[in-house]
Amino acid sequence: MSDIRLHPESLPATNEPLRIAVRRMRWFKSAFLRYVQASSTELGCTFEVDETKLAAAFVRWLESIERQKPTDKTQRRAFFEFAAALMLRELTSDMPLKVSGTPAKAKADSAAAFWPEGYCCTMFCLSVHAAAMAQEFKTDTEIDHAADDLRQWWSFKENAVTDASFSAGFLQLLLGREPNWVFPDVFRARLSKELE
Repeated sequence: MSDIRLHPESLPATNEPLRIAVRRMRWFKSAFLRYVQASSTELGCTFEVDETKLAAAFVRWLESIERQKPTDKTQRRAFFEFAAALMLRELTSDMPLKVSGTPAKAKADSAAAFWPEGYCCTMFCLSVHAAAMAQEFKTDTEIDHAADDLRQWWSFKENAVTDASFSAGFLQLLLGREPNWVFPDVFRARLSKELE
């Protein structure tokens, strides 16, 4: 497993289940801004957030999960994971972050130094996922060693620019799943792959 540490503790507190809170624009925005601030400190750089792009990504994500949400309750856990992948897809399709300066505290050969914006968005999605999984299913989230492979991040950045759905597959890969690379952002396609 990867040495990358998630930071679900940086997410704002909520008095409702996280699966509900994350679907509220106010909480989502607050969580993203807090996570970006924590990442800025950790990486030694400054991120600028385009709140218009962030709001648009949130709306697209919410519409997508509502459209793809399975009716079969036995698929609930798998869909929690998939929802995080869709979140990354929307964030990378119109990146709401721009880094100022070089991440001075990041290792030179790390994903954080290579693509700080993509790294921050990915870790945000994984942290939200980890917090939701811990709350709903009492399970810890482990990140696959692929997260430490800079070649994977090169591929992620290059492919996400031409096809944002690749981001959904990348997040699934980081969670130790083999994505359906033909349709990485279609939940039914993922289920079909798992049944093969």
